[in-house]
This record gives sequence, C-alpha cells and structure tokens, in this order.
Amino acid sequence: MLAKNDAENRVTNTVLDTITDLLQEQGLDSGGVEESAKLVDTLGLKSMDIAQIVLFLEDELDADPFQEIPITSVRTVGDLINAYRVTLNPGLAADPELSLNKVASDAPPPLPPSGGSRRANRRR
Repeated sequence: MLAKNDAENRVTNTVLDTITDLLQEQGLDSGGVEESAKLVDTLGLKSMDIAQIVLFLEDELDADPFQEIPITSVRTVGDLINAYRVTLNPGLAADPELSLNKVASDAPPPLPPSGGSRRANRRR
C-alpha cells in the first residue's frame, strides 16, 4: 500500500505530466504548468483538451471525481489535482485546503434550466 504522501505525489505528477504532454503535442508552451495555472486562461486549453486530460486521468488513476463534483468547478491545475486527491483519499475532504466543497463553492452559479420556452419570459 502506498503511503499517503506517495499517493498524493503520484496524483500530482500524473496530472502535471498529462497536461505537459498534451501541451507539447499541440506545440503550446508547457513551461507554465504549475498548480496555480488556470487551465483555460493561462494554459490555453480548450474544453476538448480538458476532456481528453480527464479521460486519460480516469484510466491512469482509476478514479472519476466528476461523479461527485461538476467539472465546471475545476478552473486551475491545482483544482484538478485536488479533485483526484480527494476522490482517491476521501479523508482529505476534512482538510479545508483540499475540500471538494471549497472547489465547488468557487464555481460560478449554475445556469438556469434550459427547458421550456424562452418566449414565456419575454415581454409581449
């Protein structure tokens, strides 16, 4: 069994390596891959890139944190790392710095439901 720090280091290294590899494949600057880097704004990733990263990480780490939290709450590399850390070690959720609730609370409010008619909301 891996020690807690070994498991956390594995998650961190796997996420960082996966993002770095994808950026290099696309010919993008991979030098700024730090936990504080924003996936879209700093690294320039598109939603399909993030989906590809998540699919690879799900296979590599044998975990899917996005059954519990919305993917839209993940903004930075650190958010992504923490989502996997907490999923693989639920005891970390008690740590306020790694809490999924903290990640989720930083997310923008959900969009209103897209059902029904938009015309009903318009003035006549």
